[in-house]
Amino acid sequence: MIAKTLHQKVSEIIRSVRGMPVLCLAMSMAVTPVLPVTAQEAFTNKTAQASEQIDVEKIKPEQQYLVRFKARSDHDFLLSADYRFFPEKASAKNMAGVIVLHDCHSQRTKYRTLSTSIADQGLHTLSLDFRGYGNSVAEGYSHLEVKKNATDIVSYQNDVAVLKSYWPEDLLAAYEFLRSKVDNSKGISIVASGCAGAYAVALAEKIHLNSLVLLTPDMSYADKERYKNLVDIPSYFISSAQHAMSYATAQELFTWNGAKHSKLQVYKGDKLNYQIINSHQYLVNDIALWLKFTLR
Repeated sequence: MIAKTLHQKVSEIIRSVRGMPVLCLAMSMAVTPVLPVTAQEAFTNKTAQASEQIDVEKIKPEQQYLVRFKARSDHDFLLSADYRFFPEKASAKNMAGVIVLHDCHSQRTKYRTLSTSIADQGLHTLSLDFRGYGNSVAEGYSHLEVKKNATDIVSYQNDVAVLKSYWPEDLLAAYEFLRSKVDNSKGISIVASGCAGAYAVALAEKIHLNSLVLLTPDMSYADKERYKNLVDIPSYFISSAQHAMSYATAQELFTWNGAKHSKLQVYKGDKLNYQIINSHQYLVNDIALWLKFTLR
């Protein structure tokens, strides 16, 4: 009796698993194959996870604006940026463009509110990650890796200087990308925070820019002299009264500038770069409206 019962159980098990090979095959066919990623994409993902913990659900809406393009046609390195254009906000068929540049200590995501506010004016807006920062990273091009591997302050400064030596060509590539989106009858302006002001000036020496916004500018004597040698460009200077260096630079260049639509805004305190934007809720809208006015 016991033997018969065991035989029945074994028979039931065998019958129950007869359909499993077909099921497993169907499941394997339903699995989407994983596509290979480039070395830079893999490094970018790794660096992003190491630099900050991001909620996947929160980042998804913003990724719809992410674009990548080559810094140079003869090199595979890809720059990352957020490109925003809202056709429903445009007041004309063809609209101008604005490039937003982060400071030397952050990345494009810190200027998301400003970029969105500019795009809300119907302007083509490109918020760039300079090489080595944010998502514009790869093996050998990463500020986070430089910081991690530095043995002393001198080696750190040297490696950062090497990264920044690529920034003029990065900005030129960003300009060319945005130029491909903006009609030739319309101009392009730049918002530059902190040290990025020097790179905006360098581009303005080669290419006509309609206007500049210099947010708490961090510029050397040579950078300021180069600005003074430009044809007068409408410029909006923003600084903090208690940050002596950027305040003095903003005052000096505003006094020198002869464009009638130039503007100087000074706030109490010592906030710098994106911090001054976060501290004054109406500033982003003021910058956006001023840019739209100078890009008419």
